Amino acid sequence: MPSATPELLSAALFEREGRVLTARRRPDRPPFAGLWLVPLDRVRGDETAEETVRRYAREQFGVSVAEETFVDTVYLDDPRGEKFITNLFRAGMAAGPVRFRSDGDYDDARWLAARELEAVEMPAPLRESVSRALAEDFAPLETDWSSFAAAGEEPAPPQATPLGETPVAAAAAAGAPAPDNRAAWDAVSKKYQRERYGERFGERLMWSWRTSEDDVRLLDDVRGRRVLVLGCGGGQDLLALDRLGAVAVGIDQSKEQLAYARDYLARHDAPNASVVEGNVEDLSRFDDASFDAVVAAHMLSYVERIERTIAEVGRVLAPGGAFCASVRHPMDAALTWDAPYRVRAPYWDVVQDWEWEGQDGEPVRFRQWLWTVEEWFTMLTSAGLTVERLLEPREDKPIADDQVDDARARLIPATLLLKARKR
Repeated sequence: MPSATPELLSAALFEREGRVLTARRRPDRPPFAGLWLVPLDRVRGDETAEETVRRYAREQFGVSVAEETFVDTVYLDDPRGEKFITNLFRAGMAAGPVRFRSDGDYDDARWLAARELEAVEMPAPLRESVSRALAEDFAPLETDWSSFAAAGEEPAPPQATPLGETPVAAAAAAGAPAPDNRAAWDAVSKKYQRERYGERFGERLMWSWRTSEDDVRLLDDVRGRRVLVLGCGGGQDLLALDRLGAVAVGIDQSKEQLAYARDYLARHDAPNASVVEGNVEDLSRFDDASFDAVVAAHMLSYVERIERTIAEVGRVLAPGGAFCASVRHPMDAALTWDAPYRVRAPYWDVVQDWEWEGQDGEPVRFRQWLWTVEEWFTMLTSAGLTVERLLEPREDKPIADDQVDDARARLIPATLLLKARKR
């Protein structure tokens, strides 16, 4: 017998170019079996309504919610007699494409405009509420920076998502404690190497998912030279440098990443590559002027006290040695992930948290720190380096399964490449 007390549901309003994500409930999955809905689920006793939105979006559609804003309360009656109080939230997707889960609660999913909702069998109160929300042209996930400027306050900006990866959430809370990036990499390493990186690029040195050393020729001739790789991860950059003739040493703080790197280098017979465990903010294990080059590929954004690392780079480089690095471009952090693209975070002083799915399927949180081009120039020159090249490569030519939004990549650079030389 249906309960006389209405149950609480949370529903997500995902929008894209004036359309809303709708899905048809499987005929054997009550409530609302066989009807078209926006993603919704019962609120569990141990979670808030907002937490239900985030959990259910990740479980059923493989997307993460960057931020949710309350829109409406809708009273729904299931044909079986159950009654529900449904809180509708406008939800911003943090990253990546929607992946329809074939064994989930729904057997079809579509992006529909308000006028198209009439053509599907949807509970009338839900259709009316969704249609109103679409008609309002409401944009609560945007931030009016001028209102903060008038009050002399600085808000924590909404967050975008790192390009070229498969995060499952974003949006750091203002003042929240920094996640442990070392522990986070330990937690995701096996899954990351198995599903995302591993052997996918062969023996090429990759500065980003779409830009290789073959494309930009950032390095000097490294044959016979000692090269230090900061944040060497799974060892792929070390193998590439070994093949270029370098004597390469990698340093990383993740034990799991280093375990993969040792096995990877052994399997690929890279006798001139080795790894050590350590934090790139402290390179005291290495002597002054002990390397002819230092390389860092898309890892410096995970370093909080970056000025310490850059100062150490200047110390361990021999005179004339080159520091070559790729970092996440600060403009990439400022732009929304989904079209229509908008600036939703300030260019300056951006700190972003995001999540990845770990080995056990649970989200693992990371933190990134983003610096402006001006700040990179100042840090490098203060460390005794002369900036020789600043590159912002166009990365709108797709490669297989990299999940990069080509339309977005045509608008802004995702990667900043730096080359500086020890004076």
